[in-house]
This record gives sequence, C-alpha cells and structure tokens, in this order.
Amino acid sequence: MSSTGILTIFRKAIGSLLSIGLGLGLAGCDPQPPMTTQTVQQPSQMTQTIRMGEYRVAPGDKLRVVVLSDTELSGEYEVDSVGAISPRLAGRTQVVGMTTPEIEDTLRNRYKADGVLLTPRLSVELMTRRPFYVVGEVVRPGAFAFVSGINVVQAVAIAGGYTRRASKTRMTIQRFNTTMGSEETVTEDSPVGPGDIIRVPERWF
Repeated sequence: MSSTGILTIFRKAIGSLLSIGLGLGLAGCDPQPPMTTQTVQQPSQMTQTIRMGEYRVAPGDKLRVVVLSDTELSGEYEVDSVGAISPRLAGRTQVVGMTTPEIEDTLRNRYKADGVLLTPRLSVELMTRRPFYVVGEVVRPGAFAFVSGINVVQAVAIAGGYTRRASKTRMTIQRFNTTMGSEETVTEDSPVGPGDIIRVPERWF
C-alpha cells in the first residue's frame, strides 16, 4: 500500500475517534430540555405561604408599647373596631393599616408635639394577631387565636374537626380586608392568614 493510502486510513481513524469522544462529551453534559407546561414546576408551599414581613395592624390585633423614656407610659392595647389604640398621655391614635415601625414614628411625634417627652424613645411590639374564623360543618365553629404558618386542615382541627356532613372539596376562604362575599376555593394545604374566614360547606349527597 502506498504512503498516500496509509495516510488516508490514519486520518479516517483519527476522525472516528474524535467523533466518538465528542459524542461522549455531549452525552455527559446533556443540556436541560426546553421548559414546557410539563416541566415547569408548580409553586412550592413556601411561595404559597402568606408573607408576614410587612404585617399591617387591624382591629383585633394586640400591641405592646414600651416607652423607655418613661416606663410608666408603657402598656398593652388591643386595636379597637375602628382601628385605634389609646396609649397613656398620647390620646386616641389611629393605627389601622400601619406597620409597627410606622406606629412607633407616630407615637414619637405625638409625645414630642404634645410636650410629654422631649426625646421619646419607645418601641411597639405585635403581641397577638387578629383571630381567624371557621364556620360551617366543623365541630366548634367560631373565632380562634392565629398561629403563624397555619393551613386550612390545621385550622379545621383547631375548630374540632369536620362533621360527618362536611365537604372537603368545596371549602372557601374569605381573605381579610376583601369585600363581603369575595371568597376563593381552597384545599386543606392552603395557607390561612389573620382575620381570614374559612367556610366548610355541607356535602350535596
């Protein structure tokens, strides 16, 4: 065989080896398949959990006001039905819709403007959140103290559990601060927020 023929065979062999190596390399680094409706993940429970970072005060919440400048002014207050509290020497103060830092600023300004304290130093803590409610086919319908991170099935358990007539597939929640009658269908895993009303209906058959 001539040297030209040997060189041609050698080049073909090298080409085959390179193709095999490239194929193995691509197989080892297989790219992710394109996103489709089948591959997109559903929102995790964490993303569905009600976020409490910017909690805003509403009737039924209980606050503790700690005045470091004058401890006699400290006290605990429940936000009344119109969204106000009455801290000592600060008078009736609207707090509905505020975060605790915003309430602190409001009280500092009030004490300073009224001449009660020259340099008000105080803090506001959220003691307990407004209750949630469970109505319908549960053993003990009513209002219950809110527990952070609670879901529907846990709320129903607190209310004594389902009755024999309860429908677990048509439960609804009216979220706090939504218009009356505005309800969303939920499952047992759905999160519950302060002030929410869970409704457990009766089975149709």
